[in-house]
This record gives sequence, structure tokens and C-alpha cells, in this order.
Amino acid sequence: MVDIKLYGYSTSPYVRKVACCLYYKQLPFEFLPVNPVDPSEIAFTGQTQVPVLQIGDEWRIDSTPLALWLDERFPEHSLFGQNEEEKQAILEMDQWVSNSLILSGFRSVHEAQMSARLRHMAWRLVSVVSSQTPLAEEVRNAWPDLLQTAPFIKHMMCDIDKSESASEMRGRVGMQLIEHLKDGPFFGGRTEPSLVDFAIFPQIVFSYAIGIDDELLPSRIPVVRDWLGRVLEYLPENPLLAPDYMIVNPLPQILDTSRERSAQTA
Repeated sequence: MVDIKLYGYSTSPYVRKVACCLYYKQLPFEFLPVNPVDPSEIAFTGQTQVPVLQIGDEWRIDSTPLALWLDERFPEHSLFGQNEEEKQAILEMDQWVSNSLILSGFRSVHEAQMSARLRHMAWRLVSVVSSQTPLAEEVRNAWPDLLQTAPFIKHMMCDIDKSESASEMRGRVGMQLIEHLKDGPFFGGRTEPSLVDFAIFPQIVFSYAIGIDDELLPSRIPVVRDWLGRVLEYLPENPLLAPDYMIVNPLPQILDTSRERSAQTA
């Protein structure tokens, strides 16, 4: 079996997306955390973007092209359906994930007023980063400000529709999420998971899993909760790349707790 290495930060939704694709395809791989301040781990690429996926001696970047590459190299457990029509539909929905779901999350951080909650979130994120690539204390302390002013987030903000407020965007994205899931069992009403499921799953669960959020709110919706359980069947208990000791709420426990809460309110 050829060596597969995934380089990146476990806090990146795009890195976690590629990891979930690798897990789904049952491909053994080595995750190599990258220091966001001094990304020497990927110096061999001559650039700083993550994720970087290396298969043998070849490496590439950008999560969706990486998923396409994985399907070309390892066709079993397809990420793009069974025909060209399904592939194009999956790619279109994947664009929605990047341009709406993930962008909405970054926008909420970028436009938020500095607060105790924002600092808690930023410091929890940097604690995960530093657990894998140790950062200096002054960097960790400054993380709330660094997060809001990060160049890659500023660049992403160029694509938002300023006529729609951040709260309106979150509401729209939430409604579209349910619409795209349809009646399941997987996104797009598909009978098997696709790239879309592995782009969305880690984005939804990550903040709760590492202890930023007190509750996994989307799991209150039965169709979403059931979908989370189905996706988890294809993944290890911790598919989020963060060290196990940084996981406050393990994913199987998340779903069990959500079911109990739903039963109590039924």
C-alpha cells in the first residue's frame, strides 16, 4: 500500500473534510499537524495552504480537488456517486458547503464584537492547535485578535453578500441544510454517503466535540440527528484529527445525549 500523508490543522474544516474522506475509503494515512505560525512541515510544497495530501511522492492541495484525486486513485467507496450526473450534483452541493455553510461560520467570527464567548472559542481552538504544534504563550494569548484578522478569513469575506446580515445568513444556511438533506438517509437524498456528507459532518460536530459549545443544537432536529448517527457508522469514534484528550464530548456520547434530551421533551 502506498504511503498517504495528510498535512494541516485539525481546526480547519477543509482538513477535517479530507480526513473523513480518507476514513470513509478505509485508507490508512498519517496525519502531520502543521504549525500555523511557522509551517515548516509543508515547506517542501513551496506554499502555505492546507490541506496538503501526499500520496507516495506526489502531493496536491485544495480539499475538493483532493477528493476527486482520491476517487481517481482509489475508486472503491466513491465520494461522487455512480455516474456523471450524480457527480455534478454532488460538486454543486459541495460548493454550497464552502460558500454558505463554512463561510457563515467564518463570518460569525470575523464580524463578532470581542467578547468573553469569542475569547473562549478562540482560546479553545488555539489550545487544540498548540496540543499538536506547540505555540508560544504570547501567540496563544493573542489568538482571539489573530483569528479575527487572519488574512485567509479576510479574503473569504470578499465573497459575502453584504446585503444579507450575518444572522440572516445563518438562518438561511440552516434552512438550506435541511432542504439539502431532504429525507435522507444522506445529503441529496442519496442512499450512500458522498463528499457532501464528509464536508458537513465535521463542521457541525467540531465545536461541541472540543468543548466550545454547550450543546449540539442541530441534533435537536430528528432528521439531522439520525443523519449524524448514520455518517458516524462509516467513521472512527474520533474522526476530527484533534487528540483524543482534547475531545470533551465524544461523538457517540453526543448522539446518545441528544436522543435522551429528545425523549424527555417528546
